[in-house]
Amino acid sequence: MSYRGRVLVIEETPRPETRRLWDGIRADGWDVRALPLARTLDRGAVEHPDVVVLNFAGTDGEVDRTRYLDAAARMTMLRGARRLPVVAVDEEVHPDERPIGLSDVLRAPWSVGHVSARLGSLARLATMRAEILRRLDTASRFGLSRTEPDLGAGLADAHVLVVGAGIRYFTIERALSKRSTLIGAFTIDTAVDYLERRAFDAVVVNLPLEDAIDFLEVLRRNPDTFALPAVVLTGETEPRLVEAVHAAGATDLVFADESEKVFSDRVEAAMTEHRLRATLKAAYGDTRHDRTLDSVTGLYRRAFLMEHLTALIDDAREHDEPLAVVGFRLAELAEINAEWGWAAGDHLLAQVGRMIARLVRGEDTAARAGGDRLAIALPATDVETARPVANRIAGILETTAFSVPGAPGPVWITLDVAIVEPDDDEDAAAILARAFGPVV
Repeated sequence: MSYRGRVLVIEETPRPETRRLWDGIRADGWDVRALPLARTLDRGAVEHPDVVVLNFAGTDGEVDRTRYLDAAARMTMLRGARRLPVVAVDEEVHPDERPIGLSDVLRAPWSVGHVSARLGSLARLATMRAEILRRLDTASRFGLSRTEPDLGAGLADAHVLVVGAGIRYFTIERALSKRSTLIGAFTIDTAVDYLERRAFDAVVVNLPLEDAIDFLEVLRRNPDTFALPAVVLTGETEPRLVEAVHAAGATDLVFADESEKVFSDRVEAAMTEHRLRATLKAAYGDTRHDRTLDSVTGLYRRAFLMEHLTALIDDAREHDEPLAVVGFRLAELAEINAEWGWAAGDHLLAQVGRMIARLVRGEDTAARAGGDRLAIALPATDVETARPVANRIAGILETTAFSVPGAPGPVWITLDVAIVEPDDDEDAAAILARAFGPVV
């Protein structure tokens, strides 16, 4: 199983139900360490957590809770601009449902799938925040002056698709209609039709859980709606179905006996994160310029890659985080250049570059490393996690029929793929040398 990151759990009194939760999170690939609050003051206890979890269920009264909230406010600043995500697990609803310093509050009953997904989502959001600042800094070295994106934008003009009928529709309407425009779809087919015709900020799934699972599977199979927040509202509590809903791709699940405020807060939090990701992705585009891009592939050029990879390596070492670099070598390029000319080879490279740009995450840096070599740097990603990503991209490219001027028919390509991570004291040139062979 691939490594997902480090979780620091702060709890004074371990409890059986939360101990089972931590064990489940470990089984899902997280490195989890639980300590009382006083022990976390020892920097040697846990170095560089990716997410901090405050176990309010293990506190003793409001005094402990207040101490935890004070600690949360301090911890969010530990990574500076990156902001260390801090979440809480709790058994009760409090007036301060999302206090300052907390990224989320996860209430019982806890699902391992849901908690693990939330940790992963928040950790990735922190990675995206760090990457935009890093990429803007690299772009500035190429003469590009870009302002940092506004990451505090509100939810003006939010649109929510509500899937399903029933009495809870009126609960949804009361909870969300003041700040969002709601569009109802009573059936899954109608919902899919709406999703094809317009953009939404979130989907609220008001279906029996068996039907909700079917809808979520359809939603997540579509690349256009793969990342769209989907919040399930249900009165069913059967653990098997709840876990299956999260496994099918639910962003969140809210039980019908919770308050309308809890429900609206959870939906709005999902939409806020979704918009934040969209803002960050748009900001990545601000670093794309003739000064930073390869003129053939449209990916970042080699000089930008070398500068940026150096920054990525330094940050990975400072925060003790993984970093994967994928190297693709286009095996047939020399033959195509010889057979149909350099213009034909450039035409092929342009098509390959456009496809790679669409297939990588916003925080990944895709570049032309020179000649027939293309590279992708994946921050906060280990080799095992990067391998299926590289294989997916290679698989799509190798099964695509490309057009090449002068060729009598479609052209198919073969990619030599390598995935490496920095060794001790390696610089950017040495890592690329391993990704592509001895000559770079």
